[in-house]
Amino acid sequence: MAEEIDWSLTTFEGNRRRQHEEFLALPLREKLRIIEQMEEVTEYFAARRAAREAATQESTPPRTSGDSRNTSP
Repeated sequence: MAEEIDWSLTTFEGNRRRQHEEFLALPLREKLRIIEQMEEVTEYFAARRAAREAATQESTPPRTSGDSRNTSP
């Protein structure tokens, strides 16, 4: 017979608790490796965001004082 399902793990809280338990059970070396991987992912997305913002600024013409889109007084 198949293993019985632990339905408490199907909630957001249950899933998060299980992730914490699994992380706490890891050896220190593995925890550091995972944290370094998270840092790499963070740097990747930060670089993509910066590139996207730079591309947006380059494609947007600068506003002049006579520009009707300028809403400042």
